[in-house]
Amino acid sequence: MSEQTSVVKSEAASQDQYVGHIEKDDLRLYADSKWRAWSTVIGSWLILCCAVGVISSFGVFQEYYTTTWLPGSSAAAISWIGSIQIFLEYFMAPLGGELMDRGHFRTAVILGCGIFVFSLFMLSLSGHAFYQIMLSQGLGMGMGVGLLFLPASVVAIKHFRHAHAFVIGLVDSSISLGGLLFTVSLNYLVHGPVGFAWGVRIVAFITLGCFGLGVSMMSMPKHGFEAPKIHVQTRTTWKQVILGAKNDWPYLLILAQGFIMSLATFIPPFYIQLFSELHGIKKETSFYALAVMNVTGMLGRIIPNYLADRLGVLNVYIPCLATTGVLCFAMLGADTVNGLFPFAVFYGFFFGATNGMYFALITSLSTDKPEYLWKRCGLSLLPPAVAALVGPPIAGSILGKHYVWWRAITFASLTMITASILVILARRFERRK
Repeated sequence: MSEQTSVVKSEAASQDQYVGHIEKDDLRLYADSKWRAWSTVIGSWLILCCAVGVISSFGVFQEYYTTTWLPGSSAAAISWIGSIQIFLEYFMAPLGGELMDRGHFRTAVILGCGIFVFSLFMLSLSGHAFYQIMLSQGLGMGMGVGLLFLPASVVAIKHFRHAHAFVIGLVDSSISLGGLLFTVSLNYLVHGPVGFAWGVRIVAFITLGCFGLGVSMMSMPKHGFEAPKIHVQTRTTWKQVILGAKNDWPYLLILAQGFIMSLATFIPPFYIQLFSELHGIKKETSFYALAVMNVTGMLGRIIPNYLADRLGVLNVYIPCLATTGVLCFAMLGADTVNGLFPFAVFYGFFFGATNGMYFALITSLSTDKPEYLWKRCGLSLLPPAVAALVGPPIAGSILGKHYVWWRAITFASLTMITASILVILARRFERRK
């Protein structure tokens, strides 16, 4: 009898200890420590600031290649370089997700950084041949950023219990600031006495230093917030993820809108500098408009994401996306200085909001499938990858050799408005769950 009583007491003590562990775990805001969490945010910020920031400044390259470096190539042909960069940035995301799932997060980031920096140095050695620039800038830099983009974008949320949308937005804000810094520096270096080769080389050295610091600060948390499990959880396969998404209509509609939105959302950043110069605005002024677009884009990636944690991601994303589509029409009025800068301010903000909330949107639709998260994030970037590949060249073809701007701008605006309708449908399906 006494032996049975002691067993009962021992089990009760174990249960109290387990409950105490859960209650203590519930109070933790960080998976490991505050330092590791915020150092990962800073490291991710540095890496994305340089990698995606350089790619975001492609408007400078578009203008320079069209008018100076590759005068024999059309604007539509040159835009394929930027399109392939963005295509690979998204298309290779499933590989980054798979490496994270297998525990090779740091390998993915280091390999991506190495390929990107090497390709950037090779770009500085490129001559006036289109294929050389396509290989180094389009394919090489695109592959590098494609490997590191997903791991660097989402690893920080594993360190935080709450405010995932805000953390994603904070990390993502580096893209806009990087776009600003590299737009200003590249425009000054390439058009200044330094020239194209050494201008790109200087940017490569800066990127190399930031990559090294960023990689040293990033980490995958050693502990999680989940309760201890008795069984060992097996790694999910791509077949499970795809079959699991087959009847998930909110997720499928978001993938569809990601494709449609990405057909057009990059048209203003790619063409605004060329658009303003062809309408008689000074080169220096048009260049600063692109820089302003990146500044407001940084705010757009932080403020709406902060609100999304409180009001719901879908409730904030829908008006931001619809406003972006409407604002795109305003580019037609940006043919003067008085019209150019207000357009850059507002479009930059909402462009940053719609792009900065995309991962937050996917994670908010994956709360019931946490084991699928990395692969669902990687899968969600495939439709935007295809759209980003063909969107700017389609716009370039619509624009034509005579630069009929209203046709390309109307195409961009209508596609984004259509995308916002799909997100509204996704919210209706999500509420029925």
